[in-house]
Amino acid sequence: MNYRRVLFILGFGGDAKAPVALIRQLAPEAELLLVIAHAPDRGFAWFSADVPGDLSEEVAAFVEAIRASTAGAAQRVEVSLTSHLDAGELAKLAAASEIDLVAAAGPLSALSISAVAELRKQCSLPVLWCARAPAVDRAMKEIRCEAIGTRARAAVAAFLRDHAGAAVHATVIVLAPRGGDLRSALDIAGIAARIDLVTPSAPRTEPVDLLVLARFPGLLLDARAWTAPVLILPPLSVPAPVVRRRIDVADLVDDGGLLRASIHYAGGTGRSAPIPDQDVVFVSAGRIAAVVTTSAGTADLPPGLGGDALGVFRVADRTVADPIAAIEQEVAVIRPGSRPLVLCDSEITDAEFALLAGASGEQAYDVLAVRMRPVRSCASIRDRLRKAGLSTRVADASAVLDEGEALDVPEAMDAVRLARVGARMRAAGFPVAAIVHRGPHAPLTIGFAAARAADLRAMRWTLDAAAPGPPSLARRLEATTGAARISGNRVELEMDNAKARRWLLDAIAGSERRVHLQLYMALDDDVGKPVEAALAAAGARGVTVRVVVDSLHGFEGSYGSRNPLLERLRARPGVELRVSRPVSGLPSLEDVKQRDHRKIAVIDGTVALIGGRNLSHEYYAGFEEVQLTPRSLWRQVPWLDAGARVEGPAVAALERSFLDAWSVAGGAPFEIAEPPAAGSTAVRVVVHHGLRDACTLEAYLALIETATSHLYAVNGFPLILEMQHALIRAVARGVRVKALFGNLTPTHDGTPFGGPWSSARIAATELVHSRIDALVAAGGEGYQLTIPQQPQWTGGLGAVDPHVHAKVMSVDGRVCSVGSANLDITAGYWENELMLIVEDPSIASAYEAHIEQLIAGSRRVDRDDPAWQRTARRRDWMRYWPGNLSV
Repeated sequence: MNYRRVLFILGFGGDAKAPVALIRQLAPEAELLLVIAHAPDRGFAWFSADVPGDLSEEVAAFVEAIRASTAGAAQRVEVSLTSHLDAGELAKLAAASEIDLVAAAGPLSALSISAVAELRKQCSLPVLWCARAPAVDRAMKEIRCEAIGTRARAAVAAFLRDHAGAAVHATVIVLAPRGGDLRSALDIAGIAARIDLVTPSAPRTEPVDLLVLARFPGLLLDARAWTAPVLILPPLSVPAPVVRRRIDVADLVDDGGLLRASIHYAGGTGRSAPIPDQDVVFVSAGRIAAVVTTSAGTADLPPGLGGDALGVFRVADRTVADPIAAIEQEVAVIRPGSRPLVLCDSEITDAEFALLAGASGEQAYDVLAVRMRPVRSCASIRDRLRKAGLSTRVADASAVLDEGEALDVPEAMDAVRLARVGARMRAAGFPVAAIVHRGPHAPLTIGFAAARAADLRAMRWTLDAAAPGPPSLARRLEATTGAARISGNRVELEMDNAKARRWLLDAIAGSERRVHLQLYMALDDDVGKPVEAALAAAGARGVTVRVVVDSLHGFEGSYGSRNPLLERLRARPGVELRVSRPVSGLPSLEDVKQRDHRKIAVIDGTVALIGGRNLSHEYYAGFEEVQLTPRSLWRQVPWLDAGARVEGPAVAALERSFLDAWSVAGGAPFEIAEPPAAGSTAVRVVVHHGLRDACTLEAYLALIETATSHLYAVNGFPLILEMQHALIRAVARGVRVKALFGNLTPTHDGTPFGGPWSSARIAATELVHSRIDALVAAGGEGYQLTIPQQPQWTGGLGAVDPHVHAKVMSVDGRVCSVGSANLDITAGYWENELMLIVEDPSIASAYEAHIEQLIAGSRRVDRDDPAWQRTARRRDWMRYWPGNLSV
């Protein structure tokens, strides 16, 4: 032990040898030993520095015996006499001499014992009571600590942290030890000693060198026949009691990066509230490891914190006397292990928990409960796990995925979200073998199984070795989307409607064997008709033409709807048309939202066109081609869109996506051959199946979270809150984020163009802009697309702010993406989507240069503009917009 400055109070006539031997054990390198010899009713002055020469022979002999016993016990030894012990005077002396241990030995009167107790309280000092203690001639290795109650436990933990080394064995007495819970608390305290937890009735198996108490026993200190020296710990300095709601903290998942904590209020009904933004302290090894400020109930801790558990408490300011005393909750730090890991939705039934517990013993796997949404406290989940005999660790899905509050994600997505948690953890080195979900649809998984609790007994698995730590972009994409890197391609990107139209018409006109075309929407207009004619001509010359269209949004086959363009096309020779998932009767939410949003054309298995365009005027008409006036309808105004033309082996992967949609719509299968290399560009084809995975969302997040320099996002739909949160985090770590967006109802000089649904689209534009507001407020750059006056625009129209329908992201001038997937909740979870990721710095840099040209003529949102600040406050409520209603 390492006390260094000792105040020793010895009653007149007492033997100092045994107490001093004890002091030597507790303060082996003592700097100061102040001895106060208490001789009541002898008339001595307070703490005389010099012993008076007229002392009686008896007193002089007592003083000399003290001097002999204390010789060499400290670097400096002082002996004084007093006839009366006053707590106030003792406190002054202790403070002036920086005393850190008080030792006392009898005989002492009841009043003297009270003075010692008051000294302990006033100066927060430990008291070593050694009146009946035998001399100790060996190191103290066996310690018995009474830790009954929360404060007593904290006091004992602080003592063991500061004074018990690895050679010490401490038996800690508790009323009803919850082994793992209390042991984690001791781990948080940074205790090196070996610890055994026992109840008061447990027999003592070894002799005790020191008994440690957290409370002063009063007069029993002298009256009780103690079997060992007694150390009474100082009262802990605890924060002033404040009436406030208890916190509830999930365990932390260490993926090699930042540790992300989710902190909510405990209790309540319905969705629990995140704690307000405030300072939160995390304790490791008995010391403050981090002080962070929460945001919407989340907090990021620096990587590399040691220990398997952390203590958590809130603090009004950043000064804390002893962090152990202030701890409100302990949480585990979950790191990759060697045993297979099964993740389970924490809302499965108690019977399913019991099945997991039974199967885990047979299959030798660990179970981690994952809270999918904060409707139940982590504490209550831990109680259910404990009763089932499972590990009480609880992870929070939103923290692992870094979703923020995820207010826009409905419960129907929980199975997919659990699979996403599994994929993220697996990418970080966790041996995830399976997930146990609740949803009606089994989510798609990569490298692990999706199952029900009853299925686990029959499962057998092998695990691939995975190194822990933050994954690279490639590893992240492969783990979360399954998209392999395909080399040997020739890729051209565009954000030019007229070019995209020429690409499509020329490809169909040049087809020789087959044309595969997938559409989401198709209109009988100045764009639809030429494409219809090209397809009909191809069919007429013997080319196999297959067309698949989403029934609901293609207005073909749902509720008896008929699309004239598609009806004519269906009747053309050589053309086979299929519609996907027609709806009739009262639709479910899934009927309405889980649609096929992919857009692709594959010609002869050698050329593929992919992007976000539907088949109608606004997608394929160029800004320089149309005649516009202030009286034009909004649908006559072209939109900014984007696409890619691909040749090479990746075409086969893209055509397999078409085959998937074709088969679902009832089409007969066909063979796909991989074309030869056509260039030097590597790509990844990411296919997302709504309600089964979130592959395109994960791909976007992988791009954002691995950006180091700059990032461009071009999209005109409301950012899913998770995407918004990821972009804000990128800004916080120094990435320059530029977002280019538009107006769902195009405007000229701030005035919306007219037409059907114009007002509703204006409201939807507000939602889009509200999701950009938070990014701008955080330091990101937001640009509202502006197209300058074109020669053929008349009537004093001026510049136009069109809709941005492109789905483009580019990162660090090295990798970019284009496809059908917006950055919103619908694309992220509900609809089927398709994305092309291009891993070619020359292409990405050129694409970014084109985006910069668009930005140069656009209007930047200025976060210092008072008008924008008022507008942003007005629409801030839109972050609560239900995900089911997102456009």
